[in-house]
Amino acid sequence: MMRTFCWPLLLLLGCALHRGAEGWMCPGGFHKHGRSCYWFSNIKGNFAEARSICHALDSELATITSYAENAFIRGYATQRGKAERYYLGGTDLGLEGHWKWMGNKPFIYTNWAPGEPSNSLNNEHCLEVLRKLGYHWNDEKCDTSGNFICETVPLK
Repeated sequence: MMRTFCWPLLLLLGCALHRGAEGWMCPGGFHKHGRSCYWFSNIKGNFAEARSICHALDSELATITSYAENAFIRGYATQRGKAERYYLGGTDLGLEGHWKWMGNKPFIYTNWAPGEPSNSLNNEHCLEVLRKLGYHWNDEKCDTSGNFICETVPLK
């Protein structure tokens, strides 16, 4: 069974599907890397809004679990992205300093900018990649407006 990925938000992007060499497809506007498809938003929202929009696209805020995946995210953001910041799906809202991905999954890979996470302004509980830090990881207030990256794993 395959999802068709044709929602109102994606109608703006088109509803084309991109077939990977493995026989599965990414929805229009999503970019393939490894076994996942990523959407780099061209709209802004706070962390909760970003999460809701990703859910509407049958995806989650992106989780980064390897150097290769992080290199893809940073490379795309640097070469093609136009956003100052992109939210990812990590928070320490549950317990200060204990960063987890959505679904309470522990971080197994990190790429924090030097001195981060700093919680420098207090209440910096949401994970972003920030242009002025070379799209390395940074903790930010969850109510800050920013772009975001959604990730989905399509069915064959």
